[in-house]
Amino acid sequence: MSLFRFIILTGLVFPSISWSLCVTASQANLRAKPSVNSKKLWTVGKYMPFIELDYKGGWYFVKDLEGKKMWIASGLVTDKIDCAVIKVSQSILRKGPGTEFGKTALTVGHKYLPFKKLQREDAWLYLQDDYGFKHWIYEKNLWEPLEYTSLTY
Repeated sequence: MSLFRFIILTGLVFPSISWSLCVTASQANLRAKPSVNSKKLWTVGKYMPFIELDYKGGWYFVKDLEGKKMWIASGLVTDKIDCAVIKVSQSILRKGPGTEFGKTALTVGHKYLPFKKLQREDAWLYLQDDYGFKHWIYEKNLWEPLEYTSLTY
């Protein structure tokens, strides 16, 4: 097989992949351009997830749960932690994976509350907030930064 053919076939079999990133800092600023002098668009807390779109000079170009695109300094995020964020106006935080379990002490989480993913059981995720408290949340109430690429021929 020629090198050209191998490159073409590899491109079809292994399409471009977008990676998920998770904020590791207690507070992170997202900016309009890849510079600390650029306009600040949003400030988020630990475990906020994003999809990586590009990388340039120590900055990631990312997309959030609503599709907004911004820049974040690379030292504030990692691809080593799986994160999720509440995408609905509010979600009940449970002690176990199901509606038969009671609420945790926090009882309800609001939109944009981020978490570190710990485990999955059926349609429920066991999550940890930035204070270390753990909760179960129904997966349809969460945004997990997964980007799927489709192939066209």
